[in-house]
Amino acid sequence: MRFDILTIFPGMFEAPLSESILGRAREAGHISIHLHDLRDWAHDRHRTVDDYPFGGGAGMVMKPEPLFEAIEAITAEDETTPFRVFLTPQGRRLDRALVDELAQKERLLLICGRYEGIDERVLEQAVDLEVSIGDFVVSGGELPAMLLLDAVSRQVPGVLGSEGSLEEESFDHGLLEYPQFTRPAEYRGVAVPDVLLSGNHAKIEEWRRAKRIERTSERRPDLLQVAELSTEERRVLLGDPGFAQTRVGGTIFQVRVAAVAIHEGRVLLHRTAGDTIWSLPGGRLLVGERIEEALRREMREETGMKAEPGEVLWVEENFGEWTSALDGPGRGEVLKHHEIGFYVAAEVPDRFKRRDTFRGSELTGTPDEFALEFRWVAPAELDDLDVRPTRIVPALWEQMGRVV
Repeated sequence: MRFDILTIFPGMFEAPLSESILGRAREAGHISIHLHDLRDWAHDRHRTVDDYPFGGGAGMVMKPEPLFEAIEAITAEDETTPFRVFLTPQGRRLDRALVDELAQKERLLLICGRYEGIDERVLEQAVDLEVSIGDFVVSGGELPAMLLLDAVSRQVPGVLGSEGSLEEESFDHGLLEYPQFTRPAEYRGVAVPDVLLSGNHAKIEEWRRAKRIERTSERRPDLLQVAELSTEERRVLLGDPGFAQTRVGGTIFQVRVAAVAIHEGRVLLHRTAGDTIWSLPGGRLLVGERIEEALRREMREETGMKAEPGEVLWVEENFGEWTSALDGPGRGEVLKHHEIGFYVAAEVPDRFKRRDTFRGSELTGTPDEFALEFRWVAPAELDDLDVRPTRIVPALWEQMGRVV
């Protein structure tokens, strides 16, 4: 892989690129790095590459002529067209995903800015991507370019002494790396965990996985929303028992199924005992669960009945703010919700059809268990009840044979 670096301070790169992993990778031919002094394309004897900004303001701006000419000349040095990257606080943040993307390129041209930035015409016409290393400002693009180069080079085959060194690094699969230990096995009264000395590789991998999740949870909990976690890991860590839902900031995104059970022109609704809000029975899908399986499970858990699902009557996208489920990532908080609801025809056992009202429960057998009230509701009664989401009421009228 070839790296070209355009800078007014090429001397800053000499020592970092000659030492350690990068130095060995260059010697072995796994990567090639070419430094270019932007001042070589200046047009005056003072080798000027900056000028005052139009409109006034503090600082200087890097001129377009040297940059355009330098980029064009560097591009022509090799038959492979470079992917042109400008290092700037205004760019896309450098993370593991971006490093992986850039590592797929055959050639990168890293453009290091200085002063107040570069002429906007260069960004619009001669730069493919702007990249930031974080929400802070440094004196120029040279140090960020070194970080990017080092991170991307590590992904190039042969650069690391062991290809296994890339496995389970920090941010691999969205998790931080596990703790590391070496000899001696005990030092200053602190012993290495026994499992690492056991020789049981399965137990060692299990311990390392648990430590990666634990460390990420403690130090970078923001990564957990995108981390590759199993259903059980997510349940234990996030209090989410595998439901098809996630929390992003103050919003819950989820998929739900609702049972539309109609008997003798009445529809079955339920509510939390003592509450004023009524809704169709049902709940969230589990990850990988089919809609009909979810409906059977929810009706069985809430009432003990064996309901049989029919066809999907309609699908609704719902938005609103309400109390989140106690056994989900919202933990009972009042949050915004964005959900996809599948409304499914359902047939309930005769013994439930014969009762105008009956009771059920949610989260049965847990400390959070609460009672539910079920009721068969006629079309005329819908107007008098607070049914949520309200937008489904016309659809219920239609299903019950009422003309709106």
